[in-house]
Amino acid sequence: MKLPECKFSDYILVVTGMAYIIESSGTSKVVAAHEAIFRAKGIGYVAVFPISRSRGEGADWHCTTTGCYGLVIDGRFVGVMTANKILNTLLDLQHAGKNCIGILVHHIIRNDISEIEWMLEKIKNVPVVYYLHDFYTCCVNPNLMKNDELSCIDRNVSCEGCCYARKKQEHIQKVRKFLKAFEDRMTFVAPSEYTKSRWVQFYPEYEDRTVVILHQKSVGEYTGNKEGVREEEPLRLGFVGARKQIKGWHLFKKAVAEVQKVGCRYDFYYFGNETENIPGVENVYVDIATQGKDAMIEHLREKRIAAVFLVGIVGETYSYTTYESNAANCYIFAMSTGGNIPYVVKKNGWGRVFSSEEELLREILDEEGLREKINDWKLHARPGAGTYTDNDEVAGLFAKTGKAKLYWTKRQDSVTKEIKALLLDGIFRKTRLKNRG
Repeated sequence: MKLPECKFSDYILVVTGMAYIIESSGTSKVVAAHEAIFRAKGIGYVAVFPISRSRGEGADWHCTTTGCYGLVIDGRFVGVMTANKILNTLLDLQHAGKNCIGILVHHIIRNDISEIEWMLEKIKNVPVVYYLHDFYTCCVNPNLMKNDELSCIDRNVSCEGCCYARKKQEHIQKVRKFLKAFEDRMTFVAPSEYTKSRWVQFYPEYEDRTVVILHQKSVGEYTGNKEGVREEEPLRLGFVGARKQIKGWHLFKKAVAEVQKVGCRYDFYYFGNETENIPGVENVYVDIATQGKDAMIEHLREKRIAAVFLVGIVGETYSYTTYESNAANCYIFAMSTGGNIPYVVKKNGWGRVFSSEEELLREILDEEGLREKINDWKLHARPGAGTYTDNDEVAGLFAKTGKAKLYWTKRQDSVTKEIKALLLDGIFRKTRLKNRG
């Protein structure tokens, strides 16, 4: 498989759990942002992600690894290959005068953790940075939700009776072995103070190795959508992001249904890339992979949304949608169990945090009170950010003077493995890449 032209001299090796070049998840957004950051500094971005199949939901969710990986170099998909071929490719880069200055692990989910460890152990003498996008290092359920209903991030909930408990022990053993293999050169990055404070409760031995780097930096101010909503206008309320129970989609639908019963003058919107039609809710298609990283901010501003539902029950480690909503000067409804969302909303005065569904519904159904509260906030709150730029502090964790030693000699795969990789490459190109950009 021919490599694309590589104009860089130094590069970062990246491991992630998803095909970030075509996906719109928060993690993929960060991985793509880091690609742009490193490339802007003249550093190559060589990324590896698993070719895997996910099936089932909740505790029945399982991921079948194929033993093959997608390889991306500076945003260009190179192909599907085995772990041996990945290392062969790194050796080819080394022979071409390309120097690996560090390893950036964005995620190990959907990967064969032991095989990732085996690959990375061949690359010596450079730092390893592990991003804490969620709590997958703490449980097989990355959201730390007992039976997908009750948050256990604060470690005040027993694992007894949890549907994930059976799988947790084996998973944690693999994760701890992985971390142990690189702990003398590993730095952990939390995207928020909230995340660091919770994560070090599980791994106190790594507290001194854990730093906080926010994903973004705010630039300027946006003064639009700051006027109060006129009495004759409907309040425009939106749900932002994935339509999942843990994100509060069920609560949003309940609020819509209750409002329709009593006749409050609200217009409801859904902002995202899913297509389920709900009576009384206007869908606004938003997809950062095809519309750009600021697509959500732009759509919220265009629709002049008064307030948004960020009412997930899962402990978010960052939440792009929180910052995007504030950048459109939208008042935020948050649940106390939402992790960094209520933390940021309360700290910055960006809306209200609710302790229960009942409390939220009472607020929504009091139209006069809600209008007054939102209008007062819009008139007196500090304007949201004009825009957000990706935080490039991550690049400072790698020294351009670093130089990896690759302990590897080229190996050939069996004919069976080569055919498998070729077939998966064709399938990926035809089914996943065909609609890209």
